[in-house]
Amino acid sequence: MKHKKLMAIVCALGIFTLNMISLTAYATGLENSTTNDEEGRAAGLIMSYSLSITSGTKTVYLTADTAGYDTMAKIGFTNIVVQHSTNGTSGWTDEVPCDRDLATNTIYHYKTSEPISVIGGYYYRVVLDHYAKEPGWFFPSSQSITNYSNVVWIS
Repeated sequence: MKHKKLMAIVCALGIFTLNMISLTAYATGLENSTTNDEEGRAAGLIMSYSLSITSGTKTVYLTADTAGYDTMAKIGFTNIVVQHSTNGTSGWTDEVPCDRDLATNTIYHYKTSEPISVIGGYYYRVVLDHYAKEPGWFFPSSQSITNYSNVVWIS
């Protein structure tokens, strides 16, 4: 009888632990992330990241951050594109490509409410890559994680 109770407790703790790992991955955006090491080496440089937009008058406001585990030679955002769609769920078309935004020799980089002008009359989202490259002279690793923002309507 004691063994059955012990096994039940061990199973319950195992399920709880797996659920907590899944919840943590969802909260940090890791469940849908993809990594792309430019040099094919190990990833794991980016600790957390976020991306969102809000609507204005023919403007979207971009808020994003990328945090590394340690000081990075470069950290921030690349391949930033504002996209529009007629229905907000499919048929996304690139409307505004933006310049990369990378900081050097820091652990964290962010944008807060950066305005980007758009045509209007569509649903909008932003797609970008969170990027980090470690310091080093010989073969420094890098990591890139593609992220999609929420969707907003701009009239």
